[in-house]
Parts: sequence; structure tokens; C-alpha cells
Amino acid sequence: MINHGDNASGPATADLKQKVSDDIRSVSDFASREATSASDKAKEAATDQKNVLAEKLGGVAQALEKVATELDSGDNRDIGKLTRNLGTNLRSASESIQDRSLSEIAGMAEDFGRKQPLAFLGIAAIAGLAASRFLTSSAPNSGVSGGRGNTVNSQLSPSRAPSTSVAPTSLTATEDRAHD
Repeated sequence: MINHGDNASGPATADLKQKVSDDIRSVSDFASREATSASDKAKEAATDQKNVLAEKLGGVAQALEKVATELDSGDNRDIGKLTRNLGTNLRSASESIQDRSLSEIAGMAEDFGRKQPLAFLGIAAIAGLAASRFLTSSAPNSGVSGGRGNTVNSQLSPSRAPSTSVAPTSLTATEDRAHD
């Protein structure tokens, strides 16, 4: 005869609790490993982008130095000197970015923001403007014609088209005449 009393359910309940606990631990470990992996991939992508930015800055610095050489040979020696200084500083910044981690660069930006708040805000504004110009120039066309006199109504479905009907007023003819 099978006994289904309290004695038989004790070990089964303990086994079930242990299995649930093991499953929870396994899921938690998996989630932790995946989060670490995703974080590592994000850091790697950010580092790659940092290095690309440093290379681009180096290229701009080189171009400025070439322009400075041409300006020096002409009548614009003062502008050439300024351009050369700008190119040299940009090259220095490029090398500095290349050799540092992202956290060090963030610390440098924070220190600069504390020491030179107006310059920092100016640079941030210029960077924001450049980013918005880049994003708007690289955005796909929305399909709306840019010509004058064209309307969007032809692209809307009949149920979404703006209404051109006039709403009725609550004034009667006699009230309307009274206001005249």
C-alpha cells in the first residue's frame, strides 16, 4: 500500500525546493555572464570609435599643418602661424586621446569643464550643432516634396486627411441678425 501522508511529501518538497533554487542560481549566473559580455562589447565598440575619432583628428591636424605651410609661403604668415598652432594642438589632442582609456578622457573633460566652463559650454554647443547638422544631412528623405505649393494631403489616407468642412454654428438666423 502506498502512503501519501506527510512522510512522503517531505523529501519531495525538499527536492523541489533544491531544484528551483538551482534553476534560479543558474539563470542568475547566465544573466550575469551575458550582462558582462554585453558591457565588454559596448566598451570595445566605444574604444574603437574613440580610436577612429583620434585618427580623424590626426588627419585634420595634418591638413591644417599643410595649409599653414602654404600660408607661410604667401602673404598670410600670421594666419599661417595660427593655423600651425591649431594643427599642432589638434595633433597633440589626437595622440592624447589615442593613448588614454575612456574613463581618463571623461575625467579630462570633467576637469576642463570645471576650469573653463564657458569654453566647455561653447565646445559643447558647437559639437551639438555639428551633430545635428550631420544627422539632418544623413537622414533619409521623408517622401514629402520640398517644392512650393505642394501639400501632404495627397499622401494621407482619406480617413487621416484633414477635414475641410465647416462646423455648424449654434446661432439661429434671428440671433445672427441681432448681432449685425
